[in-house]
Amino acid sequence: MRAAVTTEAHGFEIVELPDPAPGPDELVIRVAACGVCGSDVKAQPFMPAGIVMGHELGGEIVSVGSEAGNWRKGTNVAVLPVVCCGACSYCVAGAVAHCAQTRYIGMGSDRGGFAELAVVPARHAFALPDDLTGACAALVEPFAVGLHGVHTAEIRPGDEVLVVGAGGVGLTTIAWLSAKGAARITAADPDPERRKLASVMGATDVVGSVTECTAGAYDASIECVGRPELLQACQTVVRPLGRIVVSGACAEAVPIEPVTALLKELTIRFSVCYRPDEFREVIAAFSRGDIEPARMMGPQFGLDRIADAFDLVRNAGVHGRVLVTADPNLQRHSSIRRAR
Repeated sequence: MRAAVTTEAHGFEIVELPDPAPGPDELVIRVAACGVCGSDVKAQPFMPAGIVMGHELGGEIVSVGSEAGNWRKGTNVAVLPVVCCGACSYCVAGAVAHCAQTRYIGMGSDRGGFAELAVVPARHAFALPDDLTGACAALVEPFAVGLHGVHTAEIRPGDEVLVVGAGGVGLTTIAWLSAKGAARITAADPDPERRKLASVMGATDVVGSVTECTAGAYDASIECVGRPELLQACQTVVRPLGRIVVSGACAEAVPIEPVTALLKELTIRFSVCYRPDEFREVIAAFSRGDIEPARMMGPQFGLDRIADAFDLVRNAGVHGRVLVTADPNLQRHSSIRRAR
């Protein structure tokens, strides 16, 4: 099979690797598409040579392990890329990201989706109904991230919510807030094109900065950027007893204003990854039409142009999810038509 592997110079090269065979409890899928997200771009410079990256993947089952269950060849699946033990208290509760044995497909020895074929644990595969295309499988993971943030914020119908940042996490968060019945969804982002896409995804109004928002105007705020100053800004705009969820990854110390948080009795929580049930909820919403994943699809690149795909995301030169595909039948570097 063809695969994009990392190099010593922190780039990519396309190589031929042996076609993989599934272990007893594994599946081999022919990758339909794999998304490029900000975490891939941030991780790439630290990856050793020879890694097949790509964690937002899905495709068609081509081989089934002897103990993998009732899976059939030809089934399209989305892949939950957080590999866990499946037996500890966290796994049983669905909090797979907190398993002590967690590892990530596409972020180490478990080869990811920037290849023609990928091996995945059968219990981390989620079947797509026939009415969803293979490319939709690659969007289940980012929409599950947004859904987990909305669940963490305990959003109720009629809530007024500020979403800070209209990148990939912010856009999927906005879509879920709309689907869950939020009465007002304000998207704050300095990029005018991102603000336009936020409106397409369901934002009721947009602003260029949190500083433009009225103090105490929101029941909840979901921060999807990961900048240290934004948590304190969110404290100002939420009401007493408001909820703040941090979905953006920040490696710096984050200041808060304890007196404001105390006097308002704010709840501040953090959100990472997703749960298996959230993957199922995303797929069901796609199938029902409650969420239209095509609105998130950006340019599509062939495997041999993976470096261009990463550069586009790195330089914030695109809005929507960039997809990489090894399928020669799909046009390279073409924009997938968005749903109206």
